[in-house]
Amino acid sequence: MSIKITREEKEQRQLGLIIEVDDARFQQEMQKAARKVATQYKIPGFRKGKAPYNIILRHFGVGALVEEFVDELGQEMYKTAIEQEGIEPYGIGSMNNIEMDPLRYHVTVPLAPEVKLGDYRSLRVEETSVEVDEAEVQARIDQLLERESGYSDVERPSQYGDLMNVDVRAVVLDVDGNESETVVMDETDWDITPDAENPMEPAGFDAALLGMVAGDEKTFEIEWPEASPSMYAGEKVRFQVVLHSNQAYVKPELTDELAQSVGPDFQTADDLIARIRENLQEELSDTAGNEFLGSILDQLVEMSEINYPPAAVEMQLDQMMQTTDYRFRQMGIQGLDAYLEMTKQTAETYRESQREEAVKVLRHNLVLSEIAIAEKVTATDGEIEVQIGQMFGELKEDATDEQIEARKRLVEMMKDGASRMSIVERIVTEKTFELVKTIARGQEIPEPAAEVEVATEPTAEVADEPADEVKE
Repeated sequence: MSIKITREEKEQRQLGLIIEVDDARFQQEMQKAARKVATQYKIPGFRKGKAPYNIILRHFGVGALVEEFVDELGQEMYKTAIEQEGIEPYGIGSMNNIEMDPLRYHVTVPLAPEVKLGDYRSLRVEETSVEVDEAEVQARIDQLLERESGYSDVERPSQYGDLMNVDVRAVVLDVDGNESETVVMDETDWDITPDAENPMEPAGFDAALLGMVAGDEKTFEIEWPEASPSMYAGEKVRFQVVLHSNQAYVKPELTDELAQSVGPDFQTADDLIARIRENLQEELSDTAGNEFLGSILDQLVEMSEINYPPAAVEMQLDQMMQTTDYRFRQMGIQGLDAYLEMTKQTAETYRESQREEAVKVLRHNLVLSEIAIAEKVTATDGEIEVQIGQMFGELKEDATDEQIEARKRLVEMMKDGASRMSIVERIVTEKTFELVKTIARGQEIPEPAAEVEVATEPTAEVADEPADEVKE
């Protein structure tokens, strides 16, 4: 069936379609809708399903009948239109308007992005060298020692910052200096830390605890300041303190013994320090590498002409939301929804907060994909097998024949099944990353491998199949 279609080229890789339904088809749908309505509602003077078409039309009106079929017919007309016009939508089309007399659907279809690369082979980007700062090494050592630190019993007199376990009884004195019946406190096995900067009330109490050793008993009197908001303001109070134990916060030195307690890979303190330095070097190199690649991609985008439909950004946002949801679940949080509830955000607000980043990622991916195609970046069968092997890891030496066979079946399934495309995608992405870094360094570009897999775009944001749906 051929239908009348008017095409309207739009900006941002979108195509407008006006799909007109011919009168014969319109009348056919109206008749079907009338029969359906007649069986659902009673019309005065007629049994259900027996009223003639013109009576049903007059009773319900054209609009009510059209409502019965307009959406379903719109989907059918859209699918027919894109097949008739040979259009491959990048995503789901959107319904903008519906006209009557004749019935016309106004639809916007997103088209695949277009990228016109600049002279990317001439791109040169300076790579930042990294060097470990020994002060940062010491900071990491201090963090480690802090984790190993704790309170230990000491025999010396108590000082500020010690952890003291005490019994304290405090009673208000009368005007003659005798104890009254007013008890301020009566605490046993109380852990307390005298603090010079943030002392407790009344002023002087912390200082009075200094100089005691375990087993000491001490009695002292303190007058509560008149200006204090306490109910004991202006009162003189007698304190009786018994010190059961006194502990000081001890930070250990980095010794061979401590290094050995951290893990079996360390025999000496120098071994541990070397590992800390190596880890820092790796972190700095990773950060610098990411910044280097980001700078390359930013400049590739800058020198290229990129045109894409708004739907591409929405698809990128969808993927980012899904990835975030997965990562939260890996962290033990019940998905993105749970996170949004904890942080008092709506999904719409969070999605909008990610839009700028989504546009940036999309533009990077589109340029990278185009370079992969231009340079014929591919994945070989051997690379695919290596990637699958890395995903599964090595089999244990004591693996049973059943486990070995199960492993083989899984590997074969991934080599030939639906997972193959995502594996190829991952390989092509990594190889294209390395390619643009090689170009940016001014190094020679290696020749493509002889054994090839059909090239694929190194991103997962592109629609795999043409969309046959229209979104209203």
